[in-house]
Amino acid sequence: DLGDLDFLGEVSGLGSFQEVLSASEVKNVGGVECRVLSLEGLIKSKIAAGRPRDLYVLPELRGLNEVKKKTGLD
Repeated sequence: DLGDLDFLGEVSGLGSFQEVLSASEVKNVGGVECRVLSLEGLIKSKIAAGRPRDLYVLPELRGLNEVKKKTGLD
């Protein structure tokens, strides 16, 4: 089980489909290639949402993003 899948018309902090598309990247998820938000896009959306559960994960997401930038790993 890969968990829940959300279909949204707009993402807080990013905007409409076109803006979200530009903040996404193709990843292999369970053997299927699909578009997911980049870490930077996810961070922007969490900040914009501003809910406690979104703000709670920001330090970890920012840390992962720093590691990604320093190592060049995806």
